Amino acid sequence: MKAKLTSMARTTPPRPSLTRRALCTAAILGIGLAAVGLPAPALAQSADELKRQGLAGESLDGFLVARDSSVADRVAQINAERRRLYEQRAAQEGIEVSAVARIYAQQIIEASPPGTWYQSGSGQWVQK
Repeated sequence: MKAKLTSMARTTPPRPSLTRRALCTAAILGIGLAAVGLPAPALAQSADELKRQGLAGESLDGFLVARDSSVADRVAQINAERRRLYEQRAAQEGIEVSAVARIYAQQIIEASPPGTWYQSGSGQWVQK
């Protein structure tokens, strides 16, 4: 029985999904902005909201692209968060950051809402 408990204790919990991590980050950011009195929607539009409005699109390299210059700063923030995630995952897996980013790009595009713009393999913008 003791051996069984030891082996169970060594089992690692499943990694949180990108969606759960993104939701937690958004919640923490919203609470932080509210605490300092800043309006969250003005500063913290989500990637999905930017994509729904056609202001940003997804590239095949795992990063968001501003399709309108008014959201360039927010897109840069989102991409910095993504880069940190990709770097962490690459270090865990022992692979290149760009490989992790390409894998996430596929998943992000698949999970994006209808109407999302993304760059095709030829670099053309295509609407989902």
